[in-house]
Amino acid sequence: MLKLDAEVQKCLKCGKDNTFLTQADIHEYGVWIARNQRGDRFSRVQLIDNPVFEELLELIKTVCSEHSITDHGKYLDPKVTQNLFPIACDLVDGNSVSFRDEARVCRYCGSKDFAEGLSMPINTIEVKTFDVSYDSWNNRSLSDKKELVFNALKSIPV
Repeated sequence: MLKLDAEVQKCLKCGKDNTFLTQADIHEYGVWIARNQRGDRFSRVQLIDNPVFEELLELIKTVCSEHSITDHGKYLDPKVTQNLFPIACDLVDGNSVSFRDEARVCRYCGSKDFAEGLSMPINTIEVKTFDVSYDSWNNRSLSDKKELVFNALKSIPV
């Protein structure tokens, strides 16, 4: 099990409380939390000394160089690599994983407008977990990996 922070905010449109799980309680350097598509299972992923993550960072530099992208540093920013790293991860329940906190949308009315502050104090809850694996990535050729990285870079606004 993994412990995450549960934040409760009141929707300004319908007035109902919504609970959002965040990784705010994770204070370890080089650790990201992956979530499945439904947001009901999570994984703690260590990035430091993670050979797949290190390979992805090197491939970003290589692909940028091969395609004359001069400012490759912007693609190495954690806000960008959180969007890129899922291409190296195996699917979970048939869907890609995400390393970003879920968008705050009211589960009752669909609004994105919430009251400032929280409706109740943050509490920590235990959530179901899964293991992040990289079998599909590891079985790809170098040229396939480069193509995946290049296509992912093209789709990310920076």
